[in-house]
Amino acid sequence: MNKINNILKKQKSIPIDQFINIALYEKKSGYYMKKNPFGNNGDFITSPLISNLFCEMIGIWCVAFWEHLGKPKKIFLAELGPGDASLCENLLNTFKNFKDFYKCVEIKLLEKSDKLQTIQKSKIKNKKVNWIKEINELKKGPIIFLGNEFFDAMPIKQIHKKRKLLF
Repeated sequence: MNKINNILKKQKSIPIDQFINIALYEKKSGYYMKKNPFGNNGDFITSPLISNLFCEMIGIWCVAFWEHLGKPKKIFLAELGPGDASLCENLLNTFKNFKDFYKCVEIKLLEKSDKLQTIQKSKIKNKKVNWIKEINELKKGPIIFLGNEFFDAMPIKQIHKKRKLLF
């Protein structure tokens, strides 16, 4: 929070997207950068930790969507902000029940936090899964994007109207 305090001392205000980005993702003190906030020992629990059924339903939808596309030989699944990797872990288990789909799927996990990436890599030891730092690392082809609670932690722009002008 020192970085935010320093900005506030100089500018008296800070755009909300910059505040969120620093508070959550600043390398040394960002919320997601220094600890695991998920699970019984964390600050909150997400749907994949409550029930495997949540993950299984998403997994079956992925298979159905792949079938709807005509069963392409390769399909990518990109999970944005995979947290503690519970969703990915359960999806892999579900996909193993659909052998043709399992052969075709390649999973990319987009994670900014080195701490969370370390936790994810300790849970997921599967050659079908790779980590990326930027969305532009994704290859062309059919891609399914998953973002369970991803948008909850995304820096946003706040716009307000003053005398018919947007700021």
